[in-house]
Amino acid sequence: MTIISAFKRINAFLLVMIMTSLIGAQEPNSGINQTSMAFRPGDGLYISTFPDTGSFLDRIFPIDGAGFVEFPVVGKVKVTDMSRDELTQFLKENFKSYLRSPNIYVKPVIRVSMLGGFARPGLYYVDPQASLWEVVRRAGGPVLAKGIYKMQWERDEDEQKDVTRFFEQGTSLKAMGFRSGDQLWTPSPEARTFWDAVADVMPIVTLGITITTLYMTYQRDQALLTRGRF
Repeated sequence: MTIISAFKRINAFLLVMIMTSLIGAQEPNSGINQTSMAFRPGDGLYISTFPDTGSFLDRIFPIDGAGFVEFPVVGKVKVTDMSRDELTQFLKENFKSYLRSPNIYVKPVIRVSMLGGFARPGLYYVDPQASLWEVVRRAGGPVLAKGIYKMQWERDEDEQKDVTRFFEQGTSLKAMGFRSGDQLWTPSPEARTFWDAVADVMPIVTLGITITTLYMTYQRDQALLTRGRF
């Protein structure tokens, strides 16, 4: 019984050691996921230096495919290896001589293409936490009355047509799974044809012909009356 008890104690001790080592191996990663994925290659980096809004740092910097940002003075920096706090501290230390205020705020942004029948189509850097409604608002909304219901989310020529519910619910781009390079498309008004242009000018032409005809008729009648008097 004594030997069996000793084996049980040894096994219990080994089990505790194994579990402890496993937990210890996992703990360092638990706090890294959010920080290591703060900035992604191909996204953008928004920097605010309020109230010093005239600073050369107060703008959006593109992140290249390797994860680098080209900063003034210091050159290329690999921001994808940094957390937001680390990057903020780096900027404060390296640009303190150029800033009137120590306030620096950094935020990742993604690239979204607004194509087709939007009032202000174009390429936008947007906060991934912004709702689809906010992104459409920035593009001025669809030109067509039914443009919201025909809006499509496109990636690599694939289409996801059901985005109306995301728009109505105010779902964020991040929750939708949006990535840099994704596109939002809505139909444009149909292109005008030659006959559309003819239809536009036809009333004016018709009015001109009518006035000319009436004038010529009046001149003819006056001429006939003049000849009849003599």
